[in-house]
Amino acid sequence: MPAYYYIENLIDFDVNEELKIEDGLVIKAANQEQIAILKSLLIKFGKVPFDFNLHEYKVKKRLESGGAEVEIRTDADFRYFILEHSVGNHYNLFYAKALLLMEKEFFVPFGFAKGPKNSEIGLSIKYPFEELSAYTYFNDRSIINFDAESSQFHPKIWDSGRSFNQADKKEFLEKLDLLRTFENVKDDFPHISKAVDDYFKISEISNNSVFKVVSYIACLELLLVDGSMEKLKSINLQLQSKLNLINNRLKDPINLAKYIKGPDTLNLGIVMGIIYNYRSSIAHGDFIDFEKKLKVLEKVAIIDILRFLRIVLRKVILFSIEEPELIRDLKRC
Repeated sequence: MPAYYYIENLIDFDVNEELKIEDGLVIKAANQEQIAILKSLLIKFGKVPFDFNLHEYKVKKRLESGGAEVEIRTDADFRYFILEHSVGNHYNLFYAKALLLMEKEFFVPFGFAKGPKNSEIGLSIKYPFEELSAYTYFNDRSIINFDAESSQFHPKIWDSGRSFNQADKKEFLEKLDLLRTFENVKDDFPHISKAVDDYFKISEISNNSVFKVVSYIACLELLLVDGSMEKLKSINLQLQSKLNLINNRLKDPINLAKYIKGPDTLNLGIVMGIIYNYRSSIAHGDFIDFEKKLKVLEKVAIIDILRFLRIVLRKVILFSIEEPELIRDLKRC
């Protein structure tokens, strides 16, 4: 019985084409029967007015207000895409995890399987990241942010289609191979294993909660910080130095200028030190003054800080499962 993983993001390729990933694994547009199942499952998360309908509508004209005029697609051009897993008779959650670990962060809120007609097997549903993650994802997407300084509403980008081409296929398979390989040794690296699990659990926390910052930092601490009593006072310094070291070893280092605008003297460690101080205010119940705590980071919105932290943590997670011995040794020093 095939399993289908619903990729919620808009994917920008021909609905009449399929992309074979490996034997028994294909990305394709959902057929009408599958779309009906998807809609029945999506109802429980609330029908998000704009983002949800972009699977069925396309942008006709952009408006200066940040909105757009849209027109409905034909049924044959609906943009619901699934990852079809036709080998075996069980869910493989590595697929959803590998998709989320990609640079484009494809999100699978649920997978489903349906028994053949006239069989006793009905509809089976699986949530790769627990049901709460799906609720949080759709809730965050429905929020339209208001920028008081410019008096502008900033809805989510209307037609934010993401390609899934041969390069993306290659990246997906690389992430999948990392997860499969680490699965065989994870018991030898309990801190890394827990950090990987925690990374996916963070998706349960809304972007509108300041405690998401605490969770990102906690996951980095779990991976990198030696928490012995004699070193407890240097957590911030440990994070700064070790993150700089890892960034220097990454195949694709984090280019700070892409995410944070500030003095030329800023580096990854310094920025993470500033964010760590902000995190400490949250964790210790202090008054949270975003502008004051992060004043060195000029005109950086909290949503951009969260995006930056997610990118940093994702890269460190991937490096950790690729080089677990090095991370274990780095944590101890």
